[in-house]
Amino acid sequence: MPLKCTSCSSRNLIRRGKLRNRVGTKQRFGCKNCGRRFVEDDGFKKMRHKPKVIVRAIHMHQDGMSFFKVQTHLWQHDGVRVSRQTLTKWEKKYSDFLKSDKQGSKAGHKGPHTRR
Repeated sequence: MPLKCTSCSSRNLIRRGKLRNRVGTKQRFGCKNCGRRFVEDDGFKKMRHKPKVIVRAIHMHQDGMSFFKVQTHLWQHDGVRVSRQTLTKWEKKYSDFLKSDKQGSKAGHKGPHTRR
């Protein structure tokens, strides 16, 4: 699906450098019609931690670990400090998204015990 301007929905775009921060590097785009600059939204817009850490924390909690254990694990193994309140907010914000993505990837999978 081609990218559109977030302001005017135009497809007349150019690349305008890269946005670099501690989370990573993203391509910045500029609209030739309205002149606005933007970064494509990947679902983790304005998050202070890497998407990999967020997804891992949610999966650990869904696998049965308490928020305290997830918090301790992230600090000991990844050097990432987050509060339990932050973990709760991540769970509320992203768990439905991750569940739908997981179900969508399994839907087309044919296991060894399925009839054809």
